Amino acid sequence: MPDVLQAIIDRIVQTVEPDRIVLFGSRGQGAADSDYDILVLKRGVTHRRRVAQAIYLELTDIPAPVDVIVEDPDRIEKYRNTPGFIYSEALKGRVVYER
Repeated sequence: MPDVLQAIIDRIVQTVEPDRIVLFGSRGQGAADSDYDILVLKRGVTHRRRVAQAIYLELTDIPAPVDVIVEDPDRIEKYRNTPGFIYSEALKGRVVYER
């Protein structure tokens, strides 16, 4: 696993103690020159935006663009097959951390 990705994972785990982290998008499919699209799953999360902001604050010195989506696993399952939601694409990604 590249050092940048491992640093992202470590900081997210230390900051929000997620249940699972998924790398998706172009980087998740192996494109080395793309941004990092990260889905952070945390059971019981109610303030997704606040949690994402806390993560972004910890990633400010990462030398690559990082996009973070924070979601509750139950909610993502509910909308998994809904057209227009990014969840179906995100769930096709690669699990890079699981508690």
